[in-house]
Amino acid sequence: MDGMKMDSMSTMPHLVSSTGIFKRLLSLLRPQARKIALGLILLFISMPAELFPAFVWMYVTDALIVGKPTAPSLFLGQWFSFGGRINGWPALLVSALAFMLVLYLMYELFSTLSRNVMERVAQRFILELRNRVYRKLQSQSLAYLQRQKTGDLMSRAMGDVDELQSFTVNGIDVIIGEGIMWFVTVAVVMALDWRVATASLAPLVVVYLLLKVFNRRVAPIYKAARDRAGDVSTRLQENLAGVTVIKIFGREKQEAARFRAATSGYYDQQIKAINARSLFFPFSRAAGFLTNVSMLGVGAYLILTNGGFTVGKLLMFRAYWWRLFGPIQTLARVNDMVQRAIAAARRIFEVLDAHDEMPDAADARRVDEVRGDLELCDVTFNYGNEPQRAQSTQREESDSTAPSSNNVVATADSHLRSTSSLSASVSSVPSVVPNVLDNVSIQISPGQTVALCGPSGGGKSTILNLLLRFYDPVSGSVTLDGIDVRQIQRDSLRSHFALVQQESFLFNESILDNIRYGHPQATMDQVVAAAHAANAHGFISALPNGYATFVGERGVRLSGGQKQRISIARAFLANPSILLLDEPTSSVEPDSEAAIIAALDRLMTGRTTVLTSHRPSLINQADVVYVIEGGRVIDSGSPNELRQRSEWFSRFMKSAEQPQEAEAVN
Repeated sequence: MDGMKMDSMSTMPHLVSSTGIFKRLLSLLRPQARKIALGLILLFISMPAELFPAFVWMYVTDALIVGKPTAPSLFLGQWFSFGGRINGWPALLVSALAFMLVLYLMYELFSTLSRNVMERVAQRFILELRNRVYRKLQSQSLAYLQRQKTGDLMSRAMGDVDELQSFTVNGIDVIIGEGIMWFVTVAVVMALDWRVATASLAPLVVVYLLLKVFNRRVAPIYKAARDRAGDVSTRLQENLAGVTVIKIFGREKQEAARFRAATSGYYDQQIKAINARSLFFPFSRAAGFLTNVSMLGVGAYLILTNGGFTVGKLLMFRAYWWRLFGPIQTLARVNDMVQRAIAAARRIFEVLDAHDEMPDAADARRVDEVRGDLELCDVTFNYGNEPQRAQSTQREESDSTAPSSNNVVATADSHLRSTSSLSASVSSVPSVVPNVLDNVSIQISPGQTVALCGPSGGGKSTILNLLLRFYDPVSGSVTLDGIDVRQIQRDSLRSHFALVQQESFLFNESILDNIRYGHPQATMDQVVAAAHAANAHGFISALPNGYATFVGERGVRLSGGQKQRISIARAFLANPSILLLDEPTSSVEPDSEAAIIAALDRLMTGRTTVLTSHRPSLINQADVVYVIEGGRVIDSGSPNELRQRSEWFSRFMKSAEQPQEAEAVN
């Protein structure tokens, strides 16, 4: 299976070099090329103005104070005297200072504009990247999402992208600006006096060598730090999602200890990074300071020995010392930022490069109208070498897993939250995973209601997943109106389905928004009509804010029955051709069950319906019942037929009035 190619996202960093990651990161800026070019032009315009004050220092010292102007000073004198129109040192001094002030203001203007443009580019880049990561996660298969940890994915989409934001906003313009300025300054001082310039630049070779050593040491540390940050996010997400269980079993202290262990792992990596920086930066600063020593030593020697070097030039070199050494210090800090960004980019690219395990076929088509004729023909299915999903399937009769087309985002998020915790607890798996379904054939005619029943773990919810093409069978086929679902575009296929799950997912939005989720353009009258049909309008109207009431995260402010009726209203409004019901009444309070079943009766009318349930009251409404046990169809027929010939089914139906017997049946 294609899914086997991406069992772990952690393998990619060993396959791509840091240079390759960084080049790819920069290549993502290509759509912003014009704005980057504008920023660079503004930067280039500002550079001469930034370098000019040192020339004024040289002119004032050599021409006005010492009275021994050099060739550069004589040239500047023509500027400051306006071609000889100004004479006398007071006027020339004022003129030189005026030039320096005006050019400084020009530098501030153009450099500010350049920074503004470049920071806008960086923010746009981060905006597009974060949305790209989100779209990739949304488009991934359910199988892929179940293999990952929700907290780690959130860390990649948020924390790692934030790390890149820090680099792009504060690093890229510094790399370009300081780098170019350094080379321009080197060219200027080399032209001024190559001897002093060479002596001043020599110690920077040591800084370069230290930088290479630092990068080799710190790169794996930053990678580990980002991974540990993902662990912290995972632990926090799981604890918040499972806070009720934690409190019921009094495990607050134990979970606090586990969270502390995760944060301590992150802390340890950060301390290692701090130690590496503490070792590198002092040595790089010391090596860089040697430029100051060599510059003064060689310059003074040439002045004292009449070597053609002047005090004005020495002052000019001193003014440029920070322009020679400062960028090295700045770039050293930016390099540290780059290493962190590369570590974060690796994790982001792992998400973006993850193989699409269930893409649309090249010749997949849209199906705008369907009759609702469904068939599973000799379907065999297993979850391959993925323990999380295998274990999830064993629990499928109590935890619904398949989202519908009309609330794909909601149910995918709900399912991702409910299954991600399994991946942390399952550490090993047999090399051969048994089939969940084995040569299953089911025929569902248009408008027919088909019930799937049987002991828990038999494979009933997996069948719903296959109908929605959240998974593909290992062998056999699943068809809709005679068309293999693999030949239908996924969004087109799922647009004809709606699902009511055991635990309906509601967004932390208003009741109105939740009902409209499958049909955003619905009018208020249509929403109210759907709520009436779902027996939900009464309790909604009784709320202080009615349909504008916010339901809280995952609908926490509503009862189970109320949430289920809103889910049914959502399905009514979507008006699907095919309805899937996955244990729709198993998690609701008894006084709501009758209202929910009445609403489901109305919802099923005129639609192809496939339901799984342990409630005989729903099974009795089916035209055909398939008994699924151990991944096989062991019997099928109408409820009355099965009651006559199947001992298991007969006991199952009688269990409605004998709950203790129901436990034995299940």
